[in-house]
Amino acid sequence: MAITRSRSLCWKNGDRSVKKYFGSSAVREADKKCPEFFGISGDILMENAGRGAADIIAEHYPDARSVLILCGPGNNGGDGFVAARHLDAAGYSVTVISAMAPEDYRNEARFAAVAAAKSGMRISRADSLDDRDIYSAARESDVVVDALLGTGSRGDPRGEVRRLAELSSGHAHVVALDIPSGVNADTGEIGSVSVRAELTIAFLAEKPGHAVAPGVFMCGKTVTAGIGVKPGAVLDSPALTGYGASDIFTMLPEPPRGIHKNSRGRLLILGGSRNYRGAPLLSALAALRAGCGLVTLAVPESVAASAASLLPEAVFAPLPEKNGHIDFDGFKKIFPALENGGDSLVLGPGLGRSPDALRAARFVYDMWTKPLLIDADALRTSYPKRRDDAIATPHAGEAAHVLGVSSAEVDARRIKSCASLAEKFGVALLKGPHTLVSDGRETRVILEGGPELAVPGSGDVLSGVIGAYLASGMKPIEAATLGELVHGTSGKILSSRGVNGILARDIADGVRDVLQKA
Repeated sequence: MAITRSRSLCWKNGDRSVKKYFGSSAVREADKKCPEFFGISGDILMENAGRGAADIIAEHYPDARSVLILCGPGNNGGDGFVAARHLDAAGYSVTVISAMAPEDYRNEARFAAVAAAKSGMRISRADSLDDRDIYSAARESDVVVDALLGTGSRGDPRGEVRRLAELSSGHAHVVALDIPSGVNADTGEIGSVSVRAELTIAFLAEKPGHAVAPGVFMCGKTVTAGIGVKPGAVLDSPALTGYGASDIFTMLPEPPRGIHKNSRGRLLILGGSRNYRGAPLLSALAALRAGCGLVTLAVPESVAASAASLLPEAVFAPLPEKNGHIDFDGFKKIFPALENGGDSLVLGPGLGRSPDALRAARFVYDMWTKPLLIDADALRTSYPKRRDDAIATPHAGEAAHVLGVSSAEVDARRIKSCASLAEKFGVALLKGPHTLVSDGRETRVILEGGPELAVPGSGDVLSGVIGAYLASGMKPIEAATLGELVHGTSGKILSSRGVNGILARDIADGVRDVLQKA
């Protein structure tokens, strides 16, 4: 028996698609608006959601014959009961294991559960089954549907819900309704027990947990099921905005006619040390590939002497050095001359952690009056005040040092960590899977980039690209967003030939290919 297929919904803003992620509270408010503005009751919304989920399951698993649906005690369980009824009506062999008896559910979920029970399908209470029964039911089903906990749940699953989640884990074809159980829809944080789905069906709109690590890795592929109302009619401000490669087209500054190198932006890069000679060079190469008009490398004398022939397109400003690092006393004297050499500054690539080098970083942060980016070892010292024109670009380890926590905690709470970094610096770009950018008011997730970027010097390339856009006059949050998009897209193009063997200089050179396509 055929089942009606659904079509995922999206909406556009201007000339480009906008990826918006809405918090669980905003979605709950949207549910309340529907009866008031459209006369659509909660049970109809649940019916639309469950039917849409059934359509999508049928579409993605056309060869499936048996489906096990695990229903939790709330509205997510109600959605599961509706999906079960529609799949049952379409001829699938459907089994439901619920956290409670159908008559014990409340509100809309009760109507859905009772209707499913009256349809004659197999419904068992979890507390009436032993572990072997539940495990066998999951293994003998072609598809397992997680309808245990919805987007409003917090903390680890408990009781029968936890048991169902644990005993069904590891199945090859798990579909989560709205969000995998154990994933925080607002933050992407995961609990000690979290369902790993192959497919997640978001209702109405996607939530931050669908895009932010580590939750995104539990979701598999995410698609959206409509509930009969356009998202834009009931949802206002997103909690998170996603940017992909197509956004490069709309963000790139348009070079005016008659442009010359100085008007394309001048970038000063301050860093380098005996052991890290290549880092500032990679930043400079990337900045030039990104279209920067003039790049000046302020590096220790020995670094300048050995590197000048490798990048003749850059200007070198040799700095006094001591033991292979910047000598602070000598640097302080010549700093006024450097100030005129750039419209923006990248501070940190290859800087090293000598006391003099870190003193120089603190001094520059206080004295430099134009936009700047802080990266690498420059993040290993403290700065007295937040600057609206500053961007910090740490990876998890560097962020952990700044915030005084472990890198594991940074990775577990990426949205919170990025916001905390923004409070300290101005704009924060937290590197890693699904890089985040925040200015403390707005948070963005970058939807490009993958394991191909995990190579030495990749961060230096990113700093150079962002620095170029800062020098062009872009706002810090825009420069950080565009820079990471270009950086990630360059890596994606390279990875089409295989992930291994990519070098940071390949990513820098790939920036040209990205911009030519744009």
